[in-house]
Amino acid sequence: MLEDRERLAREAVRKAVRNAPFLFSKEGSQRFYRHHMEAQDADVLVALARDGDKDALELLKRYASGARRAGLTVPTALHEFVWEYFIDGAPKAKPGSSPKDIGLKHQTIAVLVKIVSQDYGFPEYRNWEHRGEKTGPRSACLLVAEELGLDEQTVEAVWRERKAAILRTHG
Repeated sequence: MLEDRERLAREAVRKAVRNAPFLFSKEGSQRFYRHHMEAQDADVLVALARDGDKDALELLKRYASGARRAGLTVPTALHEFVWEYFIDGAPKAKPGSSPKDIGLKHQTIAVLVKIVSQDYGFPEYRNWEHRGEKTGPRSACLLVAEELGLDEQTVEAVWRERKAAILRTHG
């Protein structure tokens, strides 16, 4: 029975990887975030642009150009940002990987942990004494980690970070 549940859970993770590889790629994540950024209002885009997001800056330029053509008033935050940009130059992005590069992958990992836990009955985590060992009871984080070629601690960290949002939106 346990072996069947584990086999089925592993097959579900493999199927997700096989059927939707873009969910695990940097390019897929960037496209996903760009698509969602296009639906944001100017205040959100200004906040992202202030953090050095080049996509947000491009979208703000397009927004401002359209507003000028249509004779619309733009939000105060955009005016303030234009002054900052004019005087100080383009904001610098923070070094390191961006959430836009890995966000969709991490979201997908968290959804897979939820599926393995709730649909196949595995606990989310293993007891501390078994973590990092090849033996011991299986957990949703461990199964997902093994199938994705990641270490257990990485998947546990992703799950801790995103668990509340996943359970709220995916019940």
